[in-house]
Amino acid sequence: MRKFAKYWRDSASLLILARDGTHAGTKNNYNYKVLVFKRTEKTSFMPNSIVFPGGAFDKQDETPHWNGFFKKHGISDDLLKNVTNIAGPRPFIFENDSGDALDRNLSLRLTALRESFEELGVFLGHSGQENSKPSANGYSKAVKNFDIISWQKWVHDNEKPFMELCESTSIVPDVFNMYEWSVWLTPTMFRKRRFETVFYLVALEEETEVVPEAHEVQEHFWDTPQGLLQAHREEKIWLAPPQCYEMTRLSHIYDIDEIVSFAKARNNLGSPLFCPVQLQCSDAAVFLLPGDDLYPQDYDYITPHKEELDKFKNLTAEQLRSQNQNLHRTEHTGLHAQRYFQTVTPFNGHLSLHGDNKHLAKL
Repeated sequence: MRKFAKYWRDSASLLILARDGTHAGTKNNYNYKVLVFKRTEKTSFMPNSIVFPGGAFDKQDETPHWNGFFKKHGISDDLLKNVTNIAGPRPFIFENDSGDALDRNLSLRLTALRESFEELGVFLGHSGQENSKPSANGYSKAVKNFDIISWQKWVHDNEKPFMELCESTSIVPDVFNMYEWSVWLTPTMFRKRRFETVFYLVALEEETEVVPEAHEVQEHFWDTPQGLLQAHREEKIWLAPPQCYEMTRLSHIYDIDEIVSFAKARNNLGSPLFCPVQLQCSDAAVFLLPGDDLYPQDYDYITPHKEELDKFKNLTAEQLRSQNQNLHRTEHTGLHAQRYFQTVTPFNGHLSLHGDNKHLAKL
């Protein structure tokens, strides 16, 4: 069993971007939108929050029978190795329990695709053997030529496995045109309900039809990163911290083609694990991230660090900030009010929280 299996569950989510019109992205004018949905009030984890489609890893996602399925549909071992060959950091979520299981770099992509279909009826893939490889432009496609409503219910309710859907319809899940984006772990304060989640980014040439699952989805919508952040600040919606962070750094890129080119170039560079550690100041809750001067060295991801929580409670967030040179933190003064500070270079060639992305040209 994996080392941290008893402490948290694994999950995978999709940042689905879709082109919005044919005009070029310019400053303050996005040519794409992001698909999100609001969880229902009865959802067991983060009810009423705005999230990306995705959910918990399932054993069906790592069955080695997927290797035979891919081979049957003309996908070579070399193509699959391109997905699993990552040069950078590999958080715990990518560790396999057993040697015969499907590589986690593949199975977690299947998790994200399966869960997105269960929740929103969006199946990213290809019919038959045509185009079941990385596309030239890096974009994925939503498959629509099958009974989405029936299959969504069967897969969601565990009446039929996701692989049966793929075999019955000859649809190949598009594991190639999705790009590793980040990995987040729920802070230790939520000890009884923690998830390590990998986010993948995918792009579509146009918005696709959405079929919301009634028990999990209250509403869904497409909006720009800045639009989502503004609605969050105005308390019209609530973005969970990882979603708010990702929309913040994505908000500085207005052109979907630039995002896809960037994501493709960074895809095999790996992802450090982001597990926020909380400190309490007199006027704000401060959440530290890796690279910050105050982030615990050799963090074990289990220890609550309660003794550190109130260590700086007599300082304002600004006073604490002035004492440190390397910053990677969020200062929260309310559920809908946070400020981001990042003076460290983004890890593994990723985007900056403040839009200082000159390094993109080098990728």
